[in-house]
Amino acid sequence: MPPLVIQPPAQQQSQPVASGQGLAPARATKITELQSGIAWRGKWMPARFRNARFHVDSAVRESGRRIVPHEYPKKDVPYAEDMGRRAREFTIRGYIIVYPRNVDGDDLKKKDYTVARDALIKALETDGPSTLQLPLLGIMNVACTRYRVTEENRSGGFCSFDMSFVEYGQPPVSGSRQSAPGVEYAATNLGNATVSGVEGGIKAIEKGRVSP
Repeated sequence: MPPLVIQPPAQQQSQPVASGQGLAPARATKITELQSGIAWRGKWMPARFRNARFHVDSAVRESGRRIVPHEYPKKDVPYAEDMGRRAREFTIRGYIIVYPRNVDGDDLKKKDYTVARDALIKALETDGPSTLQLPLLGIMNVACTRYRVTEENRSGGFCSFDMSFVEYGQPPVSGSRQSAPGVEYAATNLGNATVSGVEGGIKAIEKGRVSP
C-alpha cells in the first residue's frame, strides 16, 4: 500500500491594491458628519466674551430657588419659604492654543496664541457687564467675578482659563421723583398736607382763635 501523501493547502496570494484607478483615498470622518445626535451640533456656537473668542473645555450653569427654611417650636413640620429665583452663575474652563497658520480677521487662529490670550484677559478685566456666548448654553448678559489663567512649561503654545460669571440682570427701581412711583408719592404727600391745613384752619376759626 503506497504511503498517504498530504498536500499542503494552497496559499492565497494577496491582490495588489489598485492605485490611480478611480478609487477615492481613505479619510477620517468628521464629527459633524456623524448622523447620531446631529441635532445638537446644529445649535453649536463659537464661545466669546466681549468679542474675545476662546475654546471651551467645560461649561457649568448653576442656579435654583432662594429658599428660606422656617422651623417652629413644638412643631415637627417646617415651612420652606420661596424668595424667588437664585441668580444664575456660570463656571467656564476655556483654553487658547497655537494655530498652525495665521487666519486674517480671527485672533483665535494665530501662530502666536498670546494675541487671543491678551484679548481675553482685557475683556475679563473691563468694567461693566457684557455678553457671554457659550457653545450650547446660549447667550446671556453677565459680569465676570473672577478668572485665572494658567500656563505651563510642558504645554508650550497653550493656556487655560478658569472663569466665573454671574447673571447681571436689571438694576432696581431708583424711586426718583421723576419716576411714576416718585410722582405718585409726592402728590399723595401734598394732598395730605393740604387736607390737614384746611382742617386745621377750620377748627381754629370755630374756636375763635383766628378772626374770619
